[in-house]
Amino acid sequence: MTYSVIGLLAAIILIITNRDVFWTPKGVTFSKTQRLYRNFLLVVLGYYITDGMWGVLYNLRLMDILYVETILFYVAMAAVLLFWTQYVTAYLESKNAFGTILRYAGRILFAIEVVVLIVNIFYPVKFWFDENYAYQTGVMGYFTLFAQTLIFLITSIYTLRVTAKSEGKVRRRNLTIGLFGIAMTAMIILQIEFPLWPCYTIGYMFGTCLLHSFVVEDEKSEYRKELERTLQREKAQKQELAESREVLKDALDSAESANKAKTAFLSNMSHEIRTPMNAIIGLNSIALNDPTASEEVKKYLEKSVASAHHLLGIINDILDMSRIESGRMTVKNEEFLLDDALEQVNGIISEQCRDKGLVYDHRKVGKIDKYYIGDAMKLKQVLINILGNAVKFTPEGGTVSLVIEEKARFDKKAVVEFVISDTGIGMSKEFLPHIFEPFSQEESSPTGKYGSTGLGMSITKSIVELMNGTITVDSEKGKGTTFSVTITFEESEKNSDDNDIGMPALNDMSGLDINNADLTGRRVLLAEDVSINAEIIIMLLSMREMEVDLAENGQIAVDLFAAHEPGYYAAILMDMRMPVMGGLEATRRIRSMDKEDAKTIPIIALTANAFDEDVQRSIQAGLNAHLSKPVEPEALYKTLEKLIGISSAATVQAAPQE
Repeated sequence: MTYSVIGLLAAIILIITNRDVFWTPKGVTFSKTQRLYRNFLLVVLGYYITDGMWGVLYNLRLMDILYVETILFYVAMAAVLLFWTQYVTAYLESKNAFGTILRYAGRILFAIEVVVLIVNIFYPVKFWFDENYAYQTGVMGYFTLFAQTLIFLITSIYTLRVTAKSEGKVRRRNLTIGLFGIAMTAMIILQIEFPLWPCYTIGYMFGTCLLHSFVVEDEKSEYRKELERTLQREKAQKQELAESREVLKDALDSAESANKAKTAFLSNMSHEIRTPMNAIIGLNSIALNDPTASEEVKKYLEKSVASAHHLLGIINDILDMSRIESGRMTVKNEEFLLDDALEQVNGIISEQCRDKGLVYDHRKVGKIDKYYIGDAMKLKQVLINILGNAVKFTPEGGTVSLVIEEKARFDKKAVVEFVISDTGIGMSKEFLPHIFEPFSQEESSPTGKYGSTGLGMSITKSIVELMNGTITVDSEKGKGTTFSVTITFEESEKNSDDNDIGMPALNDMSGLDINNADLTGRRVLLAEDVSINAEIIIMLLSMREMEVDLAENGQIAVDLFAAHEPGYYAAILMDMRMPVMGGLEATRRIRSMDKEDAKTIPIIALTANAFDEDVQRSIQAGLNAHLSKPVEPEALYKTLEKLIGISSAATVQAAPQE
């Protein structure tokens, strides 16, 4: 169903981002280029629809209908390329040999595709479904994808060559088409490698968004010139000035609206992408624990999980970079337990090192306070990013180390240094000055092998500077790299207090020794409106022998909690976006109840809302933890063990002594 969701999501994004093309103001006449662009988008929309329907029909095993739909799907795919070649030559005004070849290449490939699909009805040369209903690709299937790759690649090479020799509008147009072609080349190659992944759809989804931003700007420029000429002919100078001011005001309003729309779009995109990703990662985790799964199947599942996590990393990098550029990224100034933050970092990195055959050395030097005041989440992000790169670029048998040392104290502030070293491949002295620049990657490094956006170090440096810190790097090719991160925290008056609980409602538990709770037999209230997500969470919890009551919205969750005696539920897992009543309001209602455990029961957010402000809203509403989707099973278990253990200890302490 993920295939269908992505196809539907792509269609929605296409319609929203190109609404000015599909619904034009009254009196506006399309140019030839605009008409070709609209026709291209309509065909892409048709492709998305057939792509989405394919997943639905395949899931329902309606094989006869699916066969016909698959033919329509491939016709739509070929038609997209046909219309794209027509549009590109018109948009670039290419009336040369390249333009002629490109137009005929699109027509020829479309004709070949139609013939192949007709032949496929009688003899499967492009695709078929075997006796197990598994989709199989024939020789001609790979041939047509290869031909499309070749067309996109040749177009990219040509347009990028023109870009280097041109300027202004010509340069911008050729650069746009070149980047579009490179993106599609890469996604088609992935589609060949992974036939059942929606790579082709994702490529067009982001490619058309990129293309639209340049096309609209070009067309707006032409509209503006035409408007100025009309005003000069029809109106006096004073009236023209007044109307020009009005146009400028509208443009400013539009720019402000566009900025707000961008923020909302990024937030919604993050939420919508994380929701199906939660299903992918959750089901893979469950399948990996299936004792009937063969080792070969588990290897495939592990690769799928790794790819999903890589995609999540890209999404997170894009969101972080957007927040930094817009000035919306902020750091918290809260008291935190340093050992807790380091334990989470070391747990992640230790496992990565163990899997790769590396030695991980982490230690403190000198006296380090238990508590500091700062942003623990941002600190963990910085350390995990740098340590993760160290693991990535260190060959088997090497060493990765983290050394923490307090360097100075002044004016109730503490300067703490985190030194991350590795014995990896290192970097050249020439590249070091550019390491913190966005999209910077050393050409000779194996980054392409592992995959990278080139944003990680730029984001890390920005976060460190927001935390009133500095970051430096020293490296030698073939010998390793050392990063030094220095952050200034505020001192905490709590360092003489053993309270390391972290639950606002339970701060009277100073000095109490908490052991983690056993989850076996515990009953949890799950508030989740998406059935597949609920199914996954229930299966994950059942693997730890937990009982689950499901509430389809926040109102039902409130009613269920109120209807049972205190202690019936050990914890509540709360989604944020639900019909009838959302998770934040449901949490406020529960916390305000006159019920013995209303203030102390652990309530954990399970949500695709991943922004800092979302976490802050969760805390303010009375939630004890915020887990972003896709939820990692181990993180869920550890959070439940810790918070249920704290809650149980609080109950024992509060009970009257005999």
